[in-house]
Amino acid sequence: MHPRLRFWLVVALGALAGVVVSFGLAEEAYVLATLTVTLIGWLLLEWFGGPRPEAWLLAAVLGGYVVASRGFAQLLLSPQLPLLPGESALAAGLAAAILRMAFRQTAVVRRDLLNAAILGWIVLGAARLWPDFGAYGVVALRDFATVYYALFFFLAQSLATHPPSARLLRNTLLASFAILPFSYFIFTHYGDILQPIMQFRGVPLVYYKEDLAAANFFAGFFLLLTVPDWPMWARNALALASYASAFAISSSRAAIVGLLVTSTWWAVARRWTPWKLQGLAAPVAIGVLAVLAVVQPGEFRESRLYTLYEHGASMVDLTGTGHYSTEDRRYVGDNNRFRLVWWRSVIEETLRGGPIFGLGFGADLSSRFLRTYELDLGEEFATRSPHSIIFTVLGRMGLAGLAVFLCIIGGMALRTLRLARVARSDDRVLVPLGWWSVSWVMLSSACFGVVMEGPMGAVLFWTALGMANATGADALAAHRETSSATSAVEPSAETASLRNTGAVPEVSHSS
Repeated sequence: MHPRLRFWLVVALGALAGVVVSFGLAEEAYVLATLTVTLIGWLLLEWFGGPRPEAWLLAAVLGGYVVASRGFAQLLLSPQLPLLPGESALAAGLAAAILRMAFRQTAVVRRDLLNAAILGWIVLGAARLWPDFGAYGVVALRDFATVYYALFFFLAQSLATHPPSARLLRNTLLASFAILPFSYFIFTHYGDILQPIMQFRGVPLVYYKEDLAAANFFAGFFLLLTVPDWPMWARNALALASYASAFAISSSRAAIVGLLVTSTWWAVARRWTPWKLQGLAAPVAIGVLAVLAVVQPGEFRESRLYTLYEHGASMVDLTGTGHYSTEDRRYVGDNNRFRLVWWRSVIEETLRGGPIFGLGFGADLSSRFLRTYELDLGEEFATRSPHSIIFTVLGRMGLAGLAVFLCIIGGMALRTLRLARVARSDDRVLVPLGWWSVSWVMLSSACFGVVMEGPMGAVLFWTALGMANATGADALAAHRETSSATSAVEPSAETASLRNTGAVPEVSHSS
């Protein structure tokens, strides 16, 4: 095509797109305007190179979920097109990844246990959905989101092999986690002023779910420690800000489990920075709170220090029989019993009604629980998740689905263990260790809370898992190549000893 003709063709298309977008915005028809802008932006990004367009979409979604949480998750451009941000990014990203795979530009699926287990879990869930959709309709599709969010794993895995896209995703999360403590503080203390201003179609753009915010804080704590390019004081300060912010939240017990599990993996890797920072922060915080409890007026049992004590004590109160006096912890015993009774109800109902393939997507997992729980939760109780991804999978997909999901966890553990062993002596695996840390924080939190059933936690978990699996495998391969090259150049200890004694002569390569 002649350059001048191409220039005027681009100008004409740009003018037409400008008219379409202008009319769409004037008529408040945001769908057509958004699609037009997205298409133009996609073509420009492909033209100029750099991170792939689907990486930009996924980065925007991740940043929105971390910084704005539930507010961003509820954004809906049009009631006629019920595509939320996560679903929109997933549809566009997977379509692009499949096209690139057809042209051999990327690999979506890898040959390992984790890929096979996740793929099998999705296939099993899709087979379970087929009859459930006819019985429950859209409700079944909504519950199936827990399974189809796993497709983000394959999208992230395909982007991990493209360095500019991988850097974009990592930098986006690092920036989001660095901003989160400050944005959370601002909207927690000044939300009454800001939320009426920052709304779209009556929905606040920023709205935090406390237990999920705590999990994000701990995920950020670990990821921020794996940035070698930043000054040590900066990454440690931001990591400590995330750590402290998590403990300022009263609904952080599930996230603390994620903190403990992930800290254990860092200990296996013999990387002690998180332990040192926690060992520094905990005594200082306790000392400050103790002084405030003495200086400030009021009873000691109403102080923040005593609240944190009861917070920790409630985590080992498995039966929920303890008594708690502070306002934040008064009902935590009931909360523990709430979970135990619901989990027992899900087990009994699943084993009786569908032990192999579960009760299905759309089935009410709370009906038996509400009949047996002794406290009145009100007629408007609408929670669909039993506050644990393990029991959600058991109830929806039965023992078969749970077995495959446990294989996913087993695959995660095996690959993390291999990486942790190499991390003891190789700094190149710090980047995948950060991705694995985010995955373990979110998964461990999901075992005791509603994390992976919604997009805010699920998209972050599956994306981090895909990045961890791909970057970890590549880092281990590079480590093996380096080790092989080193062993080929350097003589073994036994050969060196024989040469020193003259038993093995030196070979001259000079002509």
